Amino acid sequence: MLPQMEAHLGVNTCDKCGEPMKKAQNIIVIAEGVISESDDELDFHGSCVRYACHFDCWDGVEKTE
Repeated sequence: MLPQMEAHLGVNTCDKCGEPMKKAQNIIVIAEGVISESDDELDFHGSCVRYACHFDCWDGVEKTE
């Protein structure tokens, strides 16, 4: 089983299309943070989620305002 990451988003709409994100949808999250340890697994301490969108909306580019 793959390790899971948990993120709490203050805004629940897709940054790309603006539509709501719903339970069980696949999404892309871009987060800022620091790798605190690296072995077989990386320990990541995030400071914030800066972008989130539906997986199907993702075109590889963050939409900036």
